[in-house]
Amino acid sequence: MPKVRQHVNPLKSDLLEIRGVPRIAPPAGGFLEVELGSAEGLFLIERAPVVPEAQLVGVEIRREMVARADRLCREAGVTNVRNVFANMSVDMSRLFAPRSVRRFHVNFPDPWWKSRQHKRRVVGEDLIDDLAAALEPGGEVHVMTDIFDIALTAMASLESFEGRGAGARFVNAREPWSFHDANPWGALSRRERQCAREGVRVWRLLYRLAAT
Repeated sequence: MPKVRQHVNPLKSDLLEIRGVPRIAPPAGGFLEVELGSAEGLFLIERAPVVPEAQLVGVEIRREMVARADRLCREAGVTNVRNVFANMSVDMSRLFAPRSVRRFHVNFPDPWWKSRQHKRRVVGEDLIDDLAAALEPGGEVHVMTDIFDIALTAMASLESFEGRGAGARFVNAREPWSFHDANPWGALSRRERQCAREGVRVWRLLYRLAAT
């Protein structure tokens, strides 16, 4: 099996202009639920039978991982997951129309530890702005990570968000500046399973988009 890259710089020039990024619409009578950085799609494969009415979308920047996710979906007989090769840092408006997504998941984003690499971290003000534009009113953003610094940065971006002219804001599903206690999704990512085995704490955020 070919070796799969663990970390990819989303700011590389060849990844800033990916060709053929599709436009994805909600299914008739259903809704869109999206995982950003979906890897081989294990979270979405487990999530699929929980929300059969949804079109689940995995957005992944590693083309080889998209191929692997497609294969695993076929083997599992899952038909409501679509895996897409795209760069969430620049392609969100190409992928999703305004107010078309019910829920976004960002599960264990790359830490990019070195200071000079922090600009590569995806959960920041620019991405939050894109998520707000794509979400339905009342739509949700779920983030989980085992790195407190990333959790706190994501929380700060969500708590301080000021919408693009529409007066939208994000409201913590629990209370301001607090973490969510448990996984409510009926699905686990590979990294979450590993954290459970090793006794590593997972920091969970859940926010809803509300009008001011």
